[in-house]
Amino acid sequence: MKHIYVLILIGILTSCSEDNETQPLEIGNDFIESTTKVFYIDTLTIKSSTFQFDSLVVSNPNRLLIGSYLDPIFGHTESKSFIQLNNNFDYSIEDNAQYDSIALILKHDNYFYNDTIPSQKLTVHQVLENIEPNEGNYYNTSNFNFENTFIGVKNFNPKPYKNDFISIKINNTYGNSLFTKILQKDITNNDEFLNEYKGLLVQGENTNTTVLGFSTNSILRIYYTIEGEEYSEKTLDFTINTANTFNKTSSNKNGTYFSSIVNQKTQIPSTETDNNSFIQAGTGVATRIDIPAIETLYDIPGTGTLINANLKISLKQSSATNNLHVRDSLKVYIINHKAEIVGTLTSTEDGNELLAIKNIEDQEFDTSYYNISMKQFLDIKLNTPNEDFFLALYSKEFNSSVDRYVLNGEENSDKQKIQLEVIYAIYDDE
Repeated sequence: MKHIYVLILIGILTSCSEDNETQPLEIGNDFIESTTKVFYIDTLTIKSSTFQFDSLVVSNPNRLLIGSYLDPIFGHTESKSFIQLNNNFDYSIEDNAQYDSIALILKHDNYFYNDTIPSQKLTVHQVLENIEPNEGNYYNTSNFNFENTFIGVKNFNPKPYKNDFISIKINNTYGNSLFTKILQKDITNNDEFLNEYKGLLVQGENTNTTVLGFSTNSILRIYYTIEGEEYSEKTLDFTINTANTFNKTSSNKNGTYFSSIVNQKTQIPSTETDNNSFIQAGTGVATRIDIPAIETLYDIPGTGTLINANLKISLKQSSATNNLHVRDSLKVYIINHKAEIVGTLTSTEDGNELLAIKNIEDQEFDTSYYNISMKQFLDIKLNTPNEDFFLALYSKEFNSSVDRYVLNGEENSDKQKIQLEVIYAIYDDE
């Protein structure tokens, strides 16, 4: 039987006390039959900070994200959708057809962020240049010229859980022109259509109070009738080409914690932001985690191995609400000193990507935290001591949401501060 001594470090790998109880422990084939000491360490230095990715790939969104709102922490956030349309089925209209109207039908997908009670306003504009990706991708910095004068406007009170869709009437100049060109066979296929109708931009007003999610199954629909036929209303639909559709999400950071961020390399320590770090999907705001003293594990005499490690980072109390909701997990990236993504953490069991998983600590007092399995990352840092690697925490669905998070930093109270728990074993220390 191996004799196990469980030692709790009071300082950073300095003084420790022994537990007299012994028990068998399965550690692995690397251990030989010898006295093994197992350390539980929760005092390693951790630093958290906030930075912002210069650009995010936002290709192939799973929703249209449209609207804006003012956040006391993140400033004014807005998202608008550049949409390319197509018709993969039929560009033919009966010769005796008569134009009636045209509408952009946006189907709710139940996503919303912030207050949906006040009236909202959306406008639709014609895009003036071909919507094409830059080097194969669309980024949150991508932009295309569009007509300032809108061709459709909608004032409404959003009810994303009650109403299936909203219908935005498009002006008849646009609709009748498109209808006539199809009727007269000036447009008979997608290429001819896109040559004249590059796409649409849908955006909200600055005074809006919410960002709404709409399905990419939304459509532009022409209504027409057949002359001489009773009850002959017909429709011609143009669907959304998601390959050339993207959400452009941005924020005005003036007066916020993030106003001093000039590029991706700029980090703002949580000690300078009221002991908080931040995440906001769509805009690129992310939390960076640094563990600068992990190599001090080697200061423990003997041959050692890392058994397990977990990071707990808690949400600031009352920072998440029904209107400003958070998700049950976060993305975890490995980044370098330039904040460039160099990898992700994966499970040793199935190879799947590891996420930061939300745990509710106390429902009544609104305390919860995200747990991250850190063994793989710490192994990387220990095995590459000359490389500066960090973790970046970011929201899921970053190209189709504006989810935001306020996380507690390293200098909060003991129950709230970010904490790394490490299990480290030493053998052959004589």
